[in-house]
Amino acid sequence: MKWLFPVHKATQRFLNSQQYHQTQSSYIYSGLHFYSTSRIVNATESAHRLADSNKKSDLDIISREIIKPSSPTPHDLRTFNLSIIDQFMSDIYTPFILFIPNTDKDSIMDVVNTRVKHLKKTLSETLTRFYPIAGKVKDNLQIECNDEGVYYMEALANQTLHDFLRDPNDERVRGLLPESPGTADSSKGNFILGIQMNVFKCGGIGISTNTSHKIFDVHTYYVFMKAWAATARGSTNTFSPSFVGSKIFPNNPCLEYSLPKLLLTTKTLSTKRFVFDSTALSLLKAQPIASASSAHPPTRAEATTAVIWKAAAKAASKVRPFGPQTPHALITMVNLRKRASPVFPEESIGNLIDAVGAICNPAGSNLDLHLPTLMGRMRDSIAKINSVYVESLKGVKGHETYNEQLRGLNRLADLLAEGDCLLATSLLTSGMYELDFGWGKPIWFYALNNGNSRRVALNETLKGGGVEAIVTLSPDEMDIFERDSELLSYVTVDPSPLRLVH
Repeated sequence: MKWLFPVHKATQRFLNSQQYHQTQSSYIYSGLHFYSTSRIVNATESAHRLADSNKKSDLDIISREIIKPSSPTPHDLRTFNLSIIDQFMSDIYTPFILFIPNTDKDSIMDVVNTRVKHLKKTLSETLTRFYPIAGKVKDNLQIECNDEGVYYMEALANQTLHDFLRDPNDERVRGLLPESPGTADSSKGNFILGIQMNVFKCGGIGISTNTSHKIFDVHTYYVFMKAWAATARGSTNTFSPSFVGSKIFPNNPCLEYSLPKLLLTTKTLSTKRFVFDSTALSLLKAQPIASASSAHPPTRAEATTAVIWKAAAKAASKVRPFGPQTPHALITMVNLRKRASPVFPEESIGNLIDAVGAICNPAGSNLDLHLPTLMGRMRDSIAKINSVYVESLKGVKGHETYNEQLRGLNRLADLLAEGDCLLATSLLTSGMYELDFGWGKPIWFYALNNGNSRRVALNETLKGGGVEAIVTLSPDEMDIFERDSELLSYVTVDPSPLRLVH
């Protein structure tokens, strides 16, 4: 992990006052036949499952099961080694949900008895290739590939998908997540994946998942869902995952430091969506960028993240004391796959990510919060994650590098007040809206917060080339953030995804 915080005079004075010694110009921190028949949990198989339903919020739960791989994992593959990146990754579950309409107008019973049944069968087949996902996390170093399976639920929603998407606030969407594993659970000895099939009254489906961060980054989620969708479609182009992570970045049982809980919280959070349309993006991308790395116009991710970072830093400075030299940090997650040389396989799974950081001083000079300045700091920090850097992390030689980076990160975490940090992750160009299980593509993809206290996740919009930013802050900061005049000049707050469907 390479944490690169640009140094300027105000920051240097602040860090010196905390006895933090700067050594470089940047800080570097870096029923159908299954192999093992699906087991119903707390329920029995019955022809009348729909009638004997349990209640969960506005849902009728019709089954709880464990889905196992369709074929057993060979004995020599029963132990899966995690990479060193997996090793220190936070032990949390990340929720995602895909909403797929019923374009064929099949009846809800046809959807449940045909489509959902088919999805369950092809899930079992897909797990055979992605066998670690059907196992259990033993510790920070290994997964036991024991074919225990994934937790699986089916539920009927008491409204149409159209009605649900009219006002899909974060709390309502969160009610569609599987009950196990929960987002706050530990993955050790637990299911790696939980899935819930939410069938709406119109026959539309919401496929929600809780994914263990011990093996799932965003790209791994996409690769798994893409493989499942291809199997469900009956595609001849099915593919198998590449397990290169632990070979390239072997774990270290003697890793001295761990990832600080700088961004995790159990406190109340507020999450809202802010959508930038193509017009707003054109205005933002027309601005210059103050970067030493390159002079090309800002990307969508740089432009939108800079606006959000600025507004979040200003909001933080209004609810907590900030001096002229007090830093507010932006931590950006970076996918390593295409930054290596040669690039890692597209089908590679596991946490193949790194992070970079940049800071601003919201109570400092006005120049410090100029959008070109913020975009430039983001670009300059991300540019350091190149093939030379990735090479330095490989093999046993990378163990001390990781230790040193985590050591530095923990020192930095001691200097930042709680909340003076925003985590940014981008799902732009991820391909989520191209997933097709055989009944059409999704009309909305939503990435829920997994417990980070302050986060922005960037999604594509279905049409129009826009960006949907899902922002989580503390409630008092959100109250200020969502009224920021500059932010509001570029975004629409919590719009219905339906506006982009037609």
